[in-house]
Amino acid sequence: MVVLLPVMLALWFAHIRAVSETRNQLHSFAELALEKTELVVQQVELARDAIQQYQGKACTPAHQKRMQDIIRGRLYISELIYAQDDHFLCSTVMAPASPYIIPAADYKREPDVSIYYYRDTPFFAGYKMTYMQRGHYVAVINPLSYSEVMSDDPTLAWGVYDTVTNSFFSVSEQANVEQLLPLLHRDESTFQQNNRFYTIAYSEKRPIAIIVSTDNARFYQNLYYQATLTLPLGIICSIIVLLMWSRTREEYHSPRRLLQRAIDKRQLRLYYQPIIDIQNEKCVGRRRYCAGLVLKGR
Repeated sequence: MVVLLPVMLALWFAHIRAVSETRNQLHSFAELALEKTELVVQQVELARDAIQQYQGKACTPAHQKRMQDIIRGRLYISELIYAQDDHFLCSTVMAPASPYIIPAADYKREPDVSIYYYRDTPFFAGYKMTYMQRGHYVAVINPLSYSEVMSDDPTLAWGVYDTVTNSFFSVSEQANVEQLLPLLHRDESTFQQNNRFYTIAYSEKRPIAIIVSTDNARFYQNLYYQATLTLPLGIICSIIVLLMWSRTREEYHSPRRLLQRAIDKRQLRLYYQPIIDIQNEKCVGRRRYCAGLVLKGR
């Protein structure tokens, strides 16, 4: 068991490194996704600031053209809508005969911010988009625009949510919202469950967070790589321990060591046997024995 200890320690260290590497990979992706979300929000704010400078009459061709000119320079904004509270009046391309009344917002912040997640409206029919409203203007965003970041991991799944309502507003195609929701209340920022490796990261600027997961295959891939680095060293150490143990054992059981231990423990007894000359029947010497072994004779 002692001989295998270096190998076991090498595997244990490889496991720790694999967990750390997988966590760092997920955390790096999460940070990129949060930065992407921040970039989208900044574009929305700039677009709304620009259109609020318009002084003409609302929902006229000139107004619609001005809104269209603004979103042409914004990569992540699909549409701009003019609204009064929850009544959406017109966009860059359409002005319905009667206002569209959108159901209650998923997220609200005083004084005039409302966000609607995954809504299908006449202004973008057939698509579930996110509508970000501040004052009279609403920016329409493709939900994936918030967090879609390139990755070499095909099993990667994620969801971005606001930490006030725990509602998701950007979810990857591989993610299952029903499975993600119960995980938002975990105390650990990194954990494994259902054959997947999860991490949760929070934005430092806004009340939003992201949960990212990957298949355990990525973890085992990292574990294999780390084991190829640590296991050879563990095997070498085990061989050294085995050689040292074998040499120590041989020395421990050598006659010199056995005799020394017997002397130290006072386990030896001396016996004397006289040597008789049978011709004249005289004692001509003695032979000394120790514990049955001949030590010295004369």
